[in-house]
Amino acid sequence: MLFCISVTRYLAIAHHRFYTKRLTFWTCLAVICMVWTLSVAMAFPPVLDVGTYSFIREEDQCTFQHRSFRANDSLGFMLLLALILLATQLVYLKLIFFVHDRRKMKPVQFVAAVSQNWTFHGPGASGQAAANWLAGFGRGPTPPTLLGIRQNANTTGRRRLLVLDEFKMEKRISRMFYIMTFLFLTLWGPY
Repeated sequence: MLFCISVTRYLAIAHHRFYTKRLTFWTCLAVICMVWTLSVAMAFPPVLDVGTYSFIREEDQCTFQHRSFRANDSLGFMLLLALILLATQLVYLKLIFFVHDRRKMKPVQFVAAVSQNWTFHGPGASGQAAANWLAGFGRGPTPPTLLGIRQNANTTGRRRLLVLDEFKMEKRISRMFYIMTFLFLTLWGPY
């Protein structure tokens, strides 16, 4: 489960366009069902094993007969757990490096924008006027930079891309999950 959470955090931050288009409610539900099915499949075989329960007539009760302990069972479980936790840590480290690299981006050199009617087009335009016009806040004629862009009237059902506040929230959530998995690994390590 922690590994799937780390992958979704990485996709939400590093590949947010893919995340907003492909990870729908049904996709997330399918991943959750798959993870729980895998967890149940790993946990229930010892409980449902044939011949592990026996009825003792003298005591008038059922008992659970422990099968002989095999070192390979524990070793396989611990290796699988260590592999999953290592993969989770690697995904979070990749996410931390991605966020760190994006934070150190050099600012773009400022070039003044051109405007005759408050549309702000040209080499220095930041695109905010175009974004405002596309969002329905524009009044007047179509800005020159948007003449070739086709408008889509039914965009109400679409999710928008991450804005700065959502990006910061995703970073905080990712940091929290990284700390959780690190503590999980640290506390279960001596076992």
